[in-house]
Amino acid sequence: ETQVAGHTAAQGCLGLLKSSNDGTVLKPTGKLQCGIREIAFYEQLKPLQAMQLATERSTDPVTTGSLQQLSCLVPRYYGHPKLPIGGKEMEFIQLEDLTEGYEQPCIMDVKIGRRTWDPMATPEKRKAEESKYKACRQTFGLCIPGFQVYSVHDSDDRKDRLVRHGKDYGKQLTESNIRDAFQLFLNATPDGRVNQELVHSLLHDVRQIQGWSHCQTTFRLYSSSVLLLYDAAHLKTVTSMKQSNKSLTRNDHHSDGTLPAAEPINRRPWAAAKMIDFAHAFTKETDDAGTTRDDNYIQGVDSLVAILNQFLEIDTI
Repeated sequence: ETQVAGHTAAQGCLGLLKSSNDGTVLKPTGKLQCGIREIAFYEQLKPLQAMQLATERSTDPVTTGSLQQLSCLVPRYYGHPKLPIGGKEMEFIQLEDLTEGYEQPCIMDVKIGRRTWDPMATPEKRKAEESKYKACRQTFGLCIPGFQVYSVHDSDDRKDRLVRHGKDYGKQLTESNIRDAFQLFLNATPDGRVNQELVHSLLHDVRQIQGWSHCQTTFRLYSSSVLLLYDAAHLKTVTSMKQSNKSLTRNDHHSDGTLPAAEPINRRPWAAAKMIDFAHAFTKETDDAGTTRDDNYIQGVDSLVAILNQFLEIDTI
């Protein structure tokens, strides 16, 4: 139910399946060659992710463009099980559920790249892809196929309402109004202020992706996305705590002289960004591009950083 883009159940497709108890989701592999490519992409990262888990690595990966760094920037991968669905066996990609533990998951799918068709695409496919999200892709090298957000600043009778927008909304976005989409997603106040802890958290992860993309020369990523996500319930908590701290004085102690207890730390970040969707991930050897860098991907992720950076210039809340 939190899938905001791609092949969804609402479109008559199988869509993502969520496990009831292990914190993972199952993504259908789709077309044969797409599934083969995406499984191969994750399989080469699986040993590196296992190594991170064994060492409980918590530091930021060094920006080298390596597979080691890339393995930190994507959801954890658990294999490609086959399950009986509707009387036939189907293959899935089992991934970490990035919204596990979120009370009010806010999710935006940002598709990266001015060009979204891969080297194997037919002329018809290329023409169809070029016609989608044209204004945003040509200007920013990205587009927004869908997002959902729980509104935290509405009046009491509408507070916490879920707002969902799909591809029809995304196709209307241009250079002049794409900022409005991000303001809505980031839960900006009516006067345009955005919680700075939220923006810094998202920017931290997107800059890691940006750093990797500028250094790596192995992959060409087409129709891949950066998933932005945060928990609106936690956003309300940090906003109210900040407002409370403004009135905190030296007398704000318990009767025994101790300070109020801090809230427990959640192991999963309450705001994050991850790279997803690698059905059209090609290595340089199988791609027809002649450059060493993936400039198509770099343009999009650079634009995403620039858009998020704009919200650092606004008064904090």
